[in-house]
Amino acid sequence: EALTADLVGLHNTTQTSPYLSVRARLPDFARTDLETLMWPSWRLARIRAMRLTMFIFPHDLIEIAAAATRHLREALAARWLRDSGLSAPEFERMADAIEEALSDGPLTSRALRQRLRVPGSIDLPGIVSRMCDLGRLVGGRPPRQWRSGVRQYHCWADVLPDVDLNRWDEDAAIAELVRRYIASYGPVTIDDMAWWTGLTKGRCRLALEQLGSKVEPVGVAEWPGPLYRIGEGPPQTTPDHDVKALPLLDPYVQGYRNRARLVAPDRHEFVWDRGGNAAATVVRRGRIIGVWQVVTDPEPAVRFYLFDPEPNSVVEATVSELAATGALYFDEEVAVAQVDAMEPLGAGGGRSAAHPLDAQLHRASRRSGDS
Repeated sequence: EALTADLVGLHNTTQTSPYLSVRARLPDFARTDLETLMWPSWRLARIRAMRLTMFIFPHDLIEIAAAATRHLREALAARWLRDSGLSAPEFERMADAIEEALSDGPLTSRALRQRLRVPGSIDLPGIVSRMCDLGRLVGGRPPRQWRSGVRQYHCWADVLPDVDLNRWDEDAAIAELVRRYIASYGPVTIDDMAWWTGLTKGRCRLALEQLGSKVEPVGVAEWPGPLYRIGEGPPQTTPDHDVKALPLLDPYVQGYRNRARLVAPDRHEFVWDRGGNAAATVVRRGRIIGVWQVVTDPEPAVRFYLFDPEPNSVVEATVSELAATGALYFDEEVAVAQVDAMEPLGAGGGRSAAHPLDAQLHRASRRSGDS
């Protein structure tokens, strides 16, 4: 729970990323540790917030992030309602019927459609999504396989009765969200703040003015500024060969607009796709040294690519780290193997960050078949 707060949320566009993000940071982590916090106790919950993407937050951050990004969600809701073919009263009638159906217990969108006999022409998942944005519903446990993106939905009042998405004033919430971001990710630039929050640079500058002396500008040699930080803590040190496997869209790799701090600019197109989405990465002492990907064909495994030749100790540490990652992902031990080449994500029509090594894996499969 404290780690989720320190990261200012766990990125949850994909179902597996929160688990893998925590596993990389906490020793002896078990998948049930996070599940227990999310569903039986609801101490953590999932909402749409920064950049209109999904995050898992503790209660206080749910209220802050929701209020700070309220105008983004309202604009999204207005566009959706305009395109849905529903009037505002029709949406309200459907929302009331959904809440009534959920009074007997959580249901998936598909089960709700069957229960309420909603025709396929109506975007029921869209209605459910908007109700989550409004704090009327919240997504819960996947009903079957834990890696599935299918969720059961609960009435917000039933599981989060004390969490009020309207408790914070929007400007105050933006200032507090920016403060927490700077505290966790600083020193950062205005560009970084705008990228991470999804807000305009003007709103971020206003937040800095509100924060006043809580934030200090700093200069970093050979780095465009100004940069901002909060306080001055002791320097953080890590072992020379400390290697971490961070998942797709991990908060650290998604946390900055200026990515030169993470990897050399000529490697950016190997990590981020055209939409700015970050692949699963191999990180050593804060710098990205490669990418990795889970595969299921011909059998479950983990493959990785390192950008530059690394000492054997680093390669061995990478294999060990990815073996632990693969064991959590597949619920069993799997093989880990290094591939010898990779194409940029922009090549071949623009591949997604979710499958950074597909081109190389497919070539390897064809070579094996030809032989």
